Amino acid sequence: MPNSSVGTPDVIVIGAGLSGLETALLLEENGLRVRVLEARERVGGRVYSLSGLPGSPEAGGNTIAGAYGRMIAAGRKYGVELVNRGPRFAAHPIRQELYLGREHIRAEDWPAHPRNPFEEAQRKLLPGAWGRSMLRQNMPFSDLENWHDPRHAAHDVSVYGFLRALGATPAQIALGYETNVPYGTNAHDVSVLQLAFVDHWQAINRRSRVTADSLVGVFRGGNQRLPEAMARRLRGDLLLGQRVQGIETDGSGVAVHCADGRRHRARAVVCALPFTVLRHVAIDPLPPPSQYKAIMTLGAKPITQFHMVPKRPFWRDDGLSPALWTDGVLGSVLANRDADDHDEVTTLTAWVGGAMAQYVDRFGAAEGGRMLVAEYERLRPAAQGQLEVAAVHSWGQDPFAAGTWSIFQPGQVTAFAQSLARPHGRLYFCGEHTALGSRGMEAALESAERAALEVLGDLG
Repeated sequence: MPNSSVGTPDVIVIGAGLSGLETALLLEENGLRVRVLEARERVGGRVYSLSGLPGSPEAGGNTIAGAYGRMIAAGRKYGVELVNRGPRFAAHPIRQELYLGREHIRAEDWPAHPRNPFEEAQRKLLPGAWGRSMLRQNMPFSDLENWHDPRHAAHDVSVYGFLRALGATPAQIALGYETNVPYGTNAHDVSVLQLAFVDHWQAINRRSRVTADSLVGVFRGGNQRLPEAMARRLRGDLLLGQRVQGIETDGSGVAVHCADGRRHRARAVVCALPFTVLRHVAIDPLPPPSQYKAIMTLGAKPITQFHMVPKRPFWRDDGLSPALWTDGVLGSVLANRDADDHDEVTTLTAWVGGAMAQYVDRFGAAEGGRMLVAEYERLRPAAQGQLEVAAVHSWGQDPFAAGTWSIFQPGQVTAFAQSLARPHGRLYFCGEHTALGSRGMEAALESAERAALEVLGDLG
């Protein structure tokens, strides 16, 4: 990684994830001297590939679809090959076995099953599809590109309130949305405005069916190869292990204070920290009230991943898919396949999200892993003794993330979506949480473009 001093930089960038690195590179391309400070001992932020595991599964940002134009261009620009997994998904579509309690329910039996709480035509929907179907059939407004516009304030309500107003029962919401919750921690803490845009963004990236020529991409060797390649392009300092504790701005510039006692000065600072982390950093002077409230309250979805390596293909013994959708601690289990041999399952990843992730986190990684393997074995006796937990990562307990993608709670879109990324003197903001036109990794790069233009406009 670059570490040659550039003297006093023009700009300090806090955070070496996609947004921070892209901001730094854009500023350097326009003649500014930049220093990047990163608290971790690696770059990438919430892009994190588990390179030591078979198949290098992704613990962070996963796939790059057709609308990820900035990500696709970045791969070309920084020399990282994008591999299309469309053929793999076409040959092996996702099929998860449904378990409620410890009962295995076949998909063909679900419409008439006594545990099915849905009504009429919706009884044909598996639990994981019900919430999306309700939203799409009853989309509250059509202006989805401008989901954050104040004129949509009447829809800045909770998912729970939205679904109840449509006649959904608490039992339907509990199973169809809050079990393996797609956004938020539960149905009460995410705004329908944001959820509507998320579904719109996903629809842009989704065809009616996955085909061999669909783009479901990943960078060769793991998505973390992209930020690593970006870091190698930096001309200025990249300092790892620099946990920021304070940011001061005044008429002469900015000062950034780190936990090891170092003090960095520059003409401006760009902060890429998620607000869940930034709220623990002292900012002097404080931002305006609405922006400060956003920093202190904007949420992030907790996700804990358990990556399990199968010792042998035990699923061939019982003839069922190794992927599961459960209402218990296992959450949603997906099968990861070898890049070259699509028939080979390399790892199984249990995605435990929302309130269930917070519950599992209480036990710690080792005990949580034993608990999940034991639950898998109870549901699938063929798996007895055949699974080994090779890696665990809790994004909720990660001190440098405190969650995954940002979550606007009911009322928060109206309160501060327009102001949360506004420059505060010589303090600028970027990161997935500050982007309004895309989601995920693409949003990180979107925010970098905006922040770099703001800095260049002020510093010249």
